Amino acid sequence: MSRRLRAFKRWMRSQGIECSNTLEIIDDGCEQGFSVKALCGLAEGDLVATIPKSACLTIQTSAAREIIEDAGLAGLLGLAVALMYEKSLGEVSAWAGYLQLLPDSECAPLVWTLDEVDSLLNGTELHKTVKEDKTLFYEDWKECILPLIVNGPIKLNPNCFGVEQYFAVRSLIASRSFEIDDYHGVGMVPVADLDNDVEDDGVGSCSNKLSTEDHHFIENTSSSALSGKYSLNDSHVEYSPNSEDDPMALEMIVVKAIEAGAEVFNTYGSLGNAALLHRYGFTEPDNPFDIVNIELNIVLEWSKSLFSSRYVRARLSLWRRLGFSGCVSPSSEYFEISSDDMVCEALFSLADIRESFYGESSIEDDIEVLKRGCPMLGRKLYHSVMLRVSERRIIQKLRMYASSSSRRTKRTHIKKS
Repeated sequence: MSRRLRAFKRWMRSQGIECSNTLEIIDDGCEQGFSVKALCGLAEGDLVATIPKSACLTIQTSAAREIIEDAGLAGLLGLAVALMYEKSLGEVSAWAGYLQLLPDSECAPLVWTLDEVDSLLNGTELHKTVKEDKTLFYEDWKECILPLIVNGPIKLNPNCFGVEQYFAVRSLIASRSFEIDDYHGVGMVPVADLDNDVEDDGVGSCSNKLSTEDHHFIENTSSSALSGKYSLNDSHVEYSPNSEDDPMALEMIVVKAIEAGAEVFNTYGSLGNAALLHRYGFTEPDNPFDIVNIELNIVLEWSKSLFSSRYVRARLSLWRRLGFSGCVSPSSEYFEISSDDMVCEALFSLADIRESFYGESSIEDDIEVLKRGCPMLGRKLYHSVMLRVSERRIIQKLRMYASSSSRRTKRTHIKKS
């Protein structure tokens, strides 16, 4: 057992965290490398861990509580200050045994440089989103955290509360935090947030693995998606923030049998690669939940190349009045359409426009890059190319759909005539 794992287990005992001896936490020897294995068979309903809420790092439990509340901070921003403060205390922190297990940051695009974001994510669903995140998070830091460094009630170390440190802890919070209850709000939950790595097809241990079969999972769900009772395992372990037996503790309960010797992996729910890379810093080959958005403004620009602006506006207004808009949000809008020659031609054109966002390299070029594997390419390049390939395959399917729909329409016209 490694030194840091021994320290963590001592800290767990001191905090009253009870982890079943049927589970083994293994230090894989790298910065983020921890795995969990079932030492014996586990049945549905087995309790595998009990975590007092007092052991969770939240605004309410942090030594920085008064600083945070006096500054009027709350939610994820307040938790970020709490996490930075506890990290700044080092061994003095009540969470030192837990914090020494955490990486400095997740390898999520939020902590990439702007040059890396522009070069690696250009054309993908994430490019614009990550740049917006960086701008908004920087404004949060400048308006809410910088004043604490300059004029706060106690002297804070700028090296522990700088903008880079803020981005780093926000990446940890995005991937590891949970909604605990109304009093504690969002917090870091030791044991429940352990990351696990797995090797697969040359990807290597620098990639977290999301799979849909043949593995046992513990789910790590972003705090923004949590409410009520949460599943920490889409098939095996359930995490309950409000235990009926002890309202001051959290529980992890087996909901599907686990075989002895099975390794336990993190799963993150029904998320596409853009969401996985955005929140957690990894992607999944052949992810069935991938999506590609074709924004309404692209459709309108294409329409204006064929029709007058007045005609396009009239058609758009008509679609909306008829209720053909299936989804409307501040940034996106989708319409129900039929398959005829005009629609198929439009889909081909829109696929070409969307494909052009990725630059001059082809999907075949990207696939060749992926064959070299993550250890050779580096984590950032590997997962950004994986995201690009995932999206471009969807665009290929769009072309295939348009082509098959066009052929069916033509056969129907011939038959009718």
